[in-house]
Amino acid sequence: MRQPPRFLFVEVNQHCNLKCKHCMFWTRKEEPDPGHISIERRSEIIDEFAELNPEGTVVTCGGEGMLDLDRYFAITGQSRKSGLGCFSVTNGTIITDEAMAEQMIAEGPTEITISLNSHLPEVHDHTRGVAGSFDAATGAIRRLLTARQRLGKSTPVYAMAVICEQNYRELDAFYQFVLKDLGADKLKLNFLQPTFGPLQTASSDAFYRKNIISDYEELGRIIDSCDAKYGLNINPEWLRVVKLYHRSMHANDDASRGWLAKGTEEPICNSYERNIMVDMFGEARLCFSDAFPGRMLRKRGDMAKLWYRSGRTCRKMAKCTACCGISHSVRRESCTIKTSEDAETDIRAA
Repeated sequence: MRQPPRFLFVEVNQHCNLKCKHCMFWTRKEEPDPGHISIERRSEIIDEFAELNPEGTVVTCGGEGMLDLDRYFAITGQSRKSGLGCFSVTNGTIITDEAMAEQMIAEGPTEITISLNSHLPEVHDHTRGVAGSFDAATGAIRRLLTARQRLGKSTPVYAMAVICEQNYRELDAFYQFVLKDLGADKLKLNFLQPTFGPLQTASSDAFYRKNIISDYEELGRIIDSCDAKYGLNINPEWLRVVKLYHRSMHANDDASRGWLAKGTEEPICNSYERNIMVDMFGEARLCFSDAFPGRMLRKRGDMAKLWYRSGRTCRKMAKCTACCGISHSVRRESCTIKTSEDAETDIRAA
């Protein structure tokens, strides 16, 4: 019997106010489209997901979701109303005062993650493409932690980094900064993928070509050292997959080909076993890629049909070795081994 989906990814928008080197979404302006689903339709979709899995989690995605606060808080609010968890990754630029921080803790996601690429302002600002984005991200984390304490809540507040040649050697100091200096609950690690957005050719993906980590064995040693120092409970199988990804991308200089690379040595993604992604038009898929068929969610019951009648698609996806398999949102292996303390935190945050 197929298990119900664990995560529902709901697209808030398709634009962003940063200019990240690894993403080209900021180069396009979102235009209103009569085909875009309404706030009310998003709420109906979330409610249907809750019927499929009352213990599931909704994830906001985009773009920078907080550029459209009406849609953003409608999603978090409906998730809470439906008894679901809600995760969100934001760049922190909208959480500029106490009032917004308190609204995030009181009405926003049940788990908040701020994108932060380094403890060094110049590295973060360079990779994110906008001066001052480091101050915005770290300021948001501090405000959220203060608001959490003031409101007596336990909402997890995390940082998440894209790890590449520019920052991996400084991971020890980065962990120190996030966990000790900022006081965030966790530093999540994502790894550089080929650039998202309207690149014309793989050869134009200069940032990926220059910044995907080449010495993945050194990366492994650094992560092991941080694990021992900070008690991270790193999952050994996850670390094997991380090294496998980088080794695969450098095989026969495949990294230079970006999204045209042949992929990983083995499948490392299991999105088809846990995720449903819904775009701005209400089309749902089992991953972010349009390489596999989706289904328009026009009426109640369409989500269940997509999930429980997708055997052929799942079998094809099980063999997929695309570069995006390393993404935090789809990879099979979790970074850390969950402890009893983590489980207790999940319960208290719900």
